[in-house]
Amino acid sequence: MKQYDLSFVFPCLNEAETIPVVIQELKEVVEKMDISSEIILSDNGSIDDSVKLAEQLGCRIIHATQKGYGEALKKGFQEARGKYIAFADIDGSYPLKYLPKMYQKAVDENADMVVASRTKGRIEKGAMPFLHRWLGTPVLTGLINFLFRGKLSDCNSGFRLFKKEAYEKWQVHSSGMEFASELLIKALKNKAKIVEIPAGLRPDKRSRAPHLKTWRDGMRHLLFILSESPQLFERVGLGLIGISTLLEVLSILTGPVHLGQMVIFDYHSKLILLGLMMLGLQSYLFSGAIYVFKSSEKPFKITSMLLALKQEILFSICIVSILFLILSLLGFVVFWAKNTFHNIDVIHLLLDVLYGLLSVLMFSFGLIQIHLLKCLKVQSK
Repeated sequence: MKQYDLSFVFPCLNEAETIPVVIQELKEVVEKMDISSEIILSDNGSIDDSVKLAEQLGCRIIHATQKGYGEALKKGFQEARGKYIAFADIDGSYPLKYLPKMYQKAVDENADMVVASRTKGRIEKGAMPFLHRWLGTPVLTGLINFLFRGKLSDCNSGFRLFKKEAYEKWQVHSSGMEFASELLIKALKNKAKIVEIPAGLRPDKRSRAPHLKTWRDGMRHLLFILSESPQLFERVGLGLIGISTLLEVLSILTGPVHLGQMVIFDYHSKLILLGLMMLGLQSYLFSGAIYVFKSSEKPFKITSMLLALKQEILFSICIVSILFLILSLLGFVVFWAKNTFHNIDVIHLLLDVLYGLLSVLMFSFGLIQIHLLKCLKVQSK
């Protein structure tokens, strides 16, 4: 089987309108490069003349039967025979003239991936929607840089080149548009060398609307990025739980404290601490769910121990907490009734009891949910 220096993969779903001009542009670029190459069209179920046109232009056709942008690219990458693989959308928006520079950059600097940054180059008028340029791309790029120690300027660029050998180690699985984010995140987690070149963006040459849906796909990118960093939610959760609990204990020991004209550790403060504890629990339990279902990374020791608790222990804790909560509320009602349902000053004690019991109850109930879902996951295999 013939091997190549470079394989170029186009994902495709009904792109007959732009295929002739884009593939011809790529062929003219590649002809000037002193390398062996192939052009692959990874078709994702087109019902127009996309496949026929690509074949006439000398492309190798790969059929990705599973739907999705990521599925089309994964299938194309799997079948590619090049040492390096490049890919771009086939809508004509990416200036393919930068391919030689990307390839040479990868070879000269032994880079695992080269990204054609749209934001570092010239973005032509009408090429990128306002929200994509000034909100979506900067926010998602900044988040990836912060969470995974990247130095990227454009995480959403769909024009990239990488070593096939490196890609096979990254284990990229996403099927949809979030594939672009996962490819970068997995590369960063594997300490891959990623470099960028300025490339810019042109208005695409299609007359129909793009497959990309701004809010739907933006949220999928965001949720995927967050799901790849369970440590963030674990640390934030434990931090909020620890701080709110410490302050709650101090409020019980000291009672309301006057600081000038301010009063802290009164019932307003206790309500805020109760809210912080709830937020911390949700964050921490979310990290636990990610560790169980998705991440191969190791959690803190305390998290590992809690996730390994037997279900009967969790049920017992949950039931006992419910009983104590019911008894506490009944106690307050009885006390209130004895005072003929007049105003009684027990709000501080009530909030203290609620803080303790709700903490344990919500925590144990959340762990039970994670354990039950884990069992369902095992049974479905």
